[in-house]
Amino acid sequence: MCRVAPSGHGTRSFIRVLRLLETVSLARLTDAVDYALDIGILDPESIRVILEYRADRPVDLFSLDGRPHLSAVRVATTDVSAYQALLTEVAP
Repeated sequence: MCRVAPSGHGTRSFIRVLRLLETVSLARLTDAVDYALDIGILDPESIRVILEYRADRPVDLFSLDGRPHLSAVRVATTDVSAYQALLTEVAP
């Protein structure tokens, strides 16, 4: 059963999804739309974000070769418990 939103909103959304084919293949768009529908997402902008996220490649490790001045730099381990303060509610 096909549902059509009033005032053509569904048509505009459908066309925005189809326009994603200008930059990605039909197979990639189909996968993204299937995934979006599985998680309850319907808007074209979210489908575009899914496509962009899937296109990202993991960042390679930063090599210190040829950068001896950086070998002395030490970065302390992050204390994630410090972020707990952000979750506490401040009374007005």
